[in-house]
Amino acid sequence: MSALEVIERIKALPPKEKALVVEFVHQLDTQPSGSRKELRFATDEQAKAAGNKVLKQHSEVFRKLAQ
Repeated sequence: MSALEVIERIKALPPKEKALVVEFVHQLDTQPSGSRKELRFATDEQAKAAGNKVLKQHSEVFRKLAQ
């Protein structure tokens, strides 16, 4: 059975059954063990530098947007 067929069958379920499917899907661990990546965040300085780079690269677009 293809994923599309599974999706269509889920769509046809009564609301209570769909809720069980949704709960099950949320509990799935879709990444194989050992391949999980640590969630990282940019520092304030990195975020500011990235923003400045985008502004510099697309200054004409931002100038037009500001009008």
